Amino acid sequence: MRLAAALWLLAAPAAALTMPLPATLTLSEDLPLTSYRFATGPYDDGLPAETVEGRLVREVHRMAAPGATPLQLLAPLRDQLEAEGWEIVFTCADRACGGFLFRFEIDVARAPEMFVDLSAYRYLSARRDGAWTSLVVSTSAGEGYVQRATVAPVDAAQPIVTSDARPAPTPDLTASSDVAATLAATGRAVLSDLAFETGSTTLPGTDYPSLAALADYLRANPEVTVALVGHTDAEGGAEGNMAISRRRADSARDLLTGPYGIDPARVETYGVGFFAPVAPNDTPEGRETNRRVEVVITSTP
Repeated sequence: MRLAAALWLLAAPAAALTMPLPATLTLSEDLPLTSYRFATGPYDDGLPAETVEGRLVREVHRMAAPGATPLQLLAPLRDQLEAEGWEIVFTCADRACGGFLFRFEIDVARAPEMFVDLSAYRYLSARRDGAWTSLVVSTSAGEGYVQRATVAPVDAAQPIVTSDARPAPTPDLTASSDVAATLAATGRAVLSDLAFETGSTTLPGTDYPSLAALADYLRANPEVTVALVGHTDAEGGAEGNMAISRRRADSARDLLTGPYGIDPARVETYGVGFFAPVAPNDTPEGRETNRRVEVVITSTP
């Protein structure tokens, strides 16, 4: 019986997982031969990891998940892996993983395909008969993101099965002129022309194409409400950055509800500091990218 079970596992495919909620495939890649690191412990002056060579298949799914936690999305996926015979090697949650440092040591697809909120993510790695797989799950602003990466040795008996879905076209989250299209497609958009220096919370002038486009969108959709969410780079402390990010969102709201004439009751503001970066903070370009204001649709049909 043990031999039969072992042979079954060798022949069984690394099946595509069933997402816990209706999801859109935002990224699908299949590399015939590469190396990929799978974390085996939390970040502590370095990342314990296993580097595996072979065929890499990676997919990212995005889903509407209002009120869901990363664990609620991860748990059914973990159960599926264990039912397929995968051995869980390591799993962790945001700060226990090592927070910011862990996030940027692992290989995660970049926004807008994948979004990792540093205060709300989970990681899991598992192995089976020479193959390794990992999950990165995060929730933010009512959406959930799941990245699965699987590497199987090129001579492995088990194939890797990918989902049948094709990635949806990805709108440009940083194009001011595409604010309306991006909001319609993803429910959020970066107002990229709202530029802030490190530590600054003020916006000079009133002429911002992204705010004009957002105002046009809100006038054309009077039932929609939004939140403006401020972000900072990682310089400075968490508490100060939370306050700065909120004031940045407030600055954008002042313009949107003042010169652009939008009803203040339709616009909330929040600040999340440096807990939701879209780029590494170890370069000036990355820090500039992270200092941003995003708009998120908060109304529901």
